[in-house]
Amino acid sequence: MKRAVLLPLTLSFFGITTLIGCGKEPQVLSFDRQTLTKDTTWQGTVQINGDIEVPPGMTLTIKPGTTVKFKRIDEKSDQNMYGVESPYYPQAELIIKGKLIARGTPEKTIVFTSSEIDARPADWGAINLLGSDGNIIEYCKILFAYNGVHGHGAGATINHNEFAKNGVGLSFKKEEETPSAPWFGKICNMEVTYNRFTNNKGGIGFRNSKAVISHNLIQDNKFYGIFPKDDADAMISENEISGNKKGIYLFQAKNVKINNNNIYDNTDYNVAVAEAQDFDVDARRNWFGTINPEKIQESIFDKQDDPEMGAVLIDPILKQKVAWQ
Repeated sequence: MKRAVLLPLTLSFFGITTLIGCGKEPQVLSFDRQTLTKDTTWQGTVQINGDIEVPPGMTLTIKPGTTVKFKRIDEKSDQNMYGVESPYYPQAELIIKGKLIARGTPEKTIVFTSSEIDARPADWGAINLLGSDGNIIEYCKILFAYNGVHGHGAGATINHNEFAKNGVGLSFKKEEETPSAPWFGKICNMEVTYNRFTNNKGGIGFRNSKAVISHNLIQDNKFYGIFPKDDADAMISENEISGNKKGIYLFQAKNVKINNNNIYDNTDYNVAVAEAQDFDVDARRNWFGTINPEKIQESIFDKQDDPEMGAVLIDPILKQKVAWQ
């Protein structure tokens, strides 16, 4: 007797997309380049083969426990929606012009990663937030991206995540490069708390934006832990920043407050200003791994090393570690 063959079915109920198979192994949703046409929810395992755009007015929701895997594509691939000009990436990416709700749980994290066996940083582009507000990224693992999360003129709550093995874990800035963009001239506004940024090339980089960056572990990133640029209205507090090449590196940064952090054992400097930094930096009330003034100053690069630069103002220093967690 011939056996009936049961084919997997793609079902969509109330905007929730699920693939159901006949075996025990979970099936994989696979998406080529496309723009969503309605509010959509992903769950299970999702394979991304090209750019996915969430247009204005639409929401992409990702359920706890979901794994989103990105295929490594060439910049000339027909899976690229916009090419390689900023603010887009030559790799596959999520382009969020509407809203992203990726809210995992401590028990069921959401994973964004490469689908390649030989996974490496920049296998995929970014969770790219373009002019969108109300985005939530919580209890996620973000691995092997060019920029894990990137924002142009966007707003997001980014809490309780792990960023590892990316080019840069998190980057965001005011939109100043694309005059035709509806969000041109808009700053980013980010809440970044209780995350782990480890073993990326860079931890957090931002410019001309507003941010609260607190209660994060920022450790063992190849080039820098935090890199503020230009008019960055940011409060950086109660973070653990160690093991990076430069703990905090500032380029023409003003309105940045760096207080009540543990900043120590970074290999080049704990805090350093770039050549163009001629503003003083408020870095008072931090723990620098010691109370020895000479050793603290050795770990800082500022006006004392080049009189044309701004000063890193550190007094008063803390005499014990901050309970940053």
